[in-house]
Amino acid sequence: MCTATWMSGDSFRYLLFNRDEQVSRETELPPSLSEPAHMPRYLAPHDPKGGGTWICANEYGLVAAVLNPYEKDVGSPEKEVEPATSNFTSRGVLPLVAVGSKRIDDAADAIESTVAKGAFRPFLLLLMSGDRPAEDTSMAWDGQRLSYQKLFDFRQPLTTSSFESGSVIAHRRKLYQDLSVGDPKLHELLDFHSIFDHSNPAFGPAMVREDATTRSLCTVKVGTSEVVMRHQFFDPTTTQFLAPSEVRLRRKIL
Repeated sequence: MCTATWMSGDSFRYLLFNRDEQVSRETELPPSLSEPAHMPRYLAPHDPKGGGTWICANEYGLVAAVLNPYEKDVGSPEKEVEPATSNFTSRGVLPLVAVGSKRIDDAADAIESTVAKGAFRPFLLLLMSGDRPAEDTSMAWDGQRLSYQKLFDFRQPLTTSSFESGSVIAHRRKLYQDLSVGDPKLHELLDFHSIFDHSNPAFGPAMVREDATTRSLCTVKVGTSEVVMRHQFFDPTTTQFLAPSEVRLRRKIL
């Protein structure tokens, strides 16, 4: 249950990501800088229970984000197959694996190797490069097979929902189209991710249900000199995003 959009300029790239979660889930930890040995430094928020994350950005400008697909979701596998085990590896490890690489091809290879060694529920993983939009890739796992698709082939927004999936996707796409004509601008994307539809609380990019709610919005900017991750908690009582926090990382160019 998430919504992602993206845009590019002459010297910057953005990825915006609404995270939706069950209300029973613990409160996430805002983004922080991690400096692992022998790996690129990266920025990421964290799940306090599982220790994983849903979005990461490393010092080479590689951004990885994972969505949980559901039937009829855009980008979801045609047929999802549950692995024959109950010992699943958390999908939250996947962005962390991806940002251990400098390039998308290497990140995809690392993901393939990780999936081959564990049991994962279906996922959709986005890999965005710092300055090569043509290389941006999505990896979809159906429980048995990985498939690839270029990110520019997707119609924005890329969104998933466990509730009335087809109707929710169509509704969010209509909201997006009403806000943005042609190439999206940052303020349009921020406006879109902030929409709460009071007549259909579960349908907007910012949503509230009895069992689940939007938790946060992460906005990643990859520039020529730095990588910035902006994080905003969502307040379901006011249906608005709270004041942002930011972490920054000096960019390295390959």
